[in-house]
Amino acid sequence: MHASALLLLLLLLLTPSGRSRAHVYAPQGFPIHTLSAFERSVLLECPCRVQQTRRDDADHTASKEISLCLPVVANAVQQSIATQQQQKKKKEVFAFSVTSTDQWKSYDWEQLTTVAWNEDKELLCRAHSKGVKVVIKHNFDDVDKLCDPNVRAQWIQETYTRIVTNFADGVNIDTEKAMHGEIAKCMTALVKELRQELQQHAFTQQAQITFDVSWAPRGVDGRYYQWKELADVVDFLFVMSYDMRSQIYYQCIAAANSPLALVKQGLQEFILGYGIDPKKLVLGVPWYGYKYTCEQYSEVASVCGLRPVPFFGAPCSDAAGEQMDFGAIMKVVDEQQLAVQWDAMSQTPFVEVPGSAAAPGNSSGRGNTGAVQQIWFDDPRSLRLKYELVRELGLLGAGMWNADTLDYSGPRAHETRTMWAALASINE
Repeated sequence: MHASALLLLLLLLLTPSGRSRAHVYAPQGFPIHTLSAFERSVLLECPCRVQQTRRDDADHTASKEISLCLPVVANAVQQSIATQQQQKKKKEVFAFSVTSTDQWKSYDWEQLTTVAWNEDKELLCRAHSKGVKVVIKHNFDDVDKLCDPNVRAQWIQETYTRIVTNFADGVNIDTEKAMHGEIAKCMTALVKELRQELQQHAFTQQAQITFDVSWAPRGVDGRYYQWKELADVVDFLFVMSYDMRSQIYYQCIAAANSPLALVKQGLQEFILGYGIDPKKLVLGVPWYGYKYTCEQYSEVASVCGLRPVPFFGAPCSDAAGEQMDFGAIMKVVDEQQLAVQWDAMSQTPFVEVPGSAAAPGNSSGRGNTGAVQQIWFDDPRSLRLKYELVRELGLLGAGMWNADTLDYSGPRAHETRTMWAALASINE
C-alpha cells in the first residue's frame, strides 16, 4: 500500500469524528477530523485500488486508495497551482452515462468534468483519478407531496446517504414533471433545503447540485418552474436543448430534434427573460435523433407527414417517431449507403430511408409512397454550431444526452472520435 494511502487509512481509523479539537488532514489536505462516524465508516469500504510494482520483481499488486473515494474538490488540493488554474479555465463538460456496459472506458476523459447517473464503482475510481466528478441521479417524482416538509426532509436524507455511500460528488435532479404555482415554489424549497443540509456534512459540504430543465422557460410540457430562484440555489441548470418537438401545434411533419435558432432562443429566454447568469447554464445537446415513418411523403419537397400523436394538449408530437442513437444511425447510413442531407433552416442533417413497401401493389395504408422513413439527428457539423453558443452567450459549458449513444467499436471508432472532437471546440 502506498505510504499516503496507509496514512489516510490510519487517520480514518484513529481520528475522533466531528468535534475533535485537533485538526487532522489527509495527505491531500482533506480535513479528516470533520468527517462523521458514518462518513468515515463508508470511506473504509472504498473500492478504489491502485496498481503497484514491487522494486525487486515484476509482480503487480493492487492496494486500496481511499483518497479516490473522497470528493474531487478535496483531491484538488494536491494538484499543482498550474493544473488548478488550467482546470478553472476549462468549460464544464457534463456527460450522462446510462448503460450497464463498460463503454465508459472509451470516453474522452481528458474533456470530461462531470459524469452523471452511472454508479459503477470502477467508473468512479477512474473518474476521480482523472479529477472528474461523479454525481448520482435522485428525482422527486411524487410532486403532489412536494409541499409536505416531512416528505421533503426524508428525500433530502436519502439524497445525502446515497451521495456518501456512492462516494459521489453530488446529485443531478431530473424530475421533469409538470408543475406550477405553489408546487413549483415547493420544488425550489426542496432544492434550497437540500443545499442547506448537504452543507452541514463534511463529505457533502461542497457537493454539486444540478437540475435538468426544458429547452426554454415557457411551460414546455407543463413545466412552469421558478426559473431564477431555482438557478440561484443550484450549481447550474442543465438545459435540455433537445426533444424540442414534444408539442407541435403547426404542421405535423418530421423535423429537427434540436434546431439551432430555437436552441439559441431558448437559452436567451433564460438569460434575458429571467436574468439568469449564463454561468449557471450548461447547454445540453442530443447525441441521438428520431426516426419517423411517413404517413404521407412529398419527394419533391422531402416532406414527411406524420401520424398525429397528441401530447400535453398539442395535436402532434415527436412521440410519432422513435429515438435512435447516433451510432445506430450511422450504421444504417453506412449499410444502406444513404445520402446525408442538410436542412438549412434548422442547421441539422437528416436522411431518407426508402421502404420496401414502396413497390407497386403496396397495401401499407400509407398512400402510394410506401413506408418511407426520415431520420433527423445531430452530427459533428451541427453540434459544433451549437457548441459555439457556449462562447457566444458565455455559458458555463456543454453536455450531452448521452455518452453511450456512440459506437465505440472498431468499425465506427472514427465517427466516435469526431463527435468527441467537436465537443472539444468549446475550449478552443
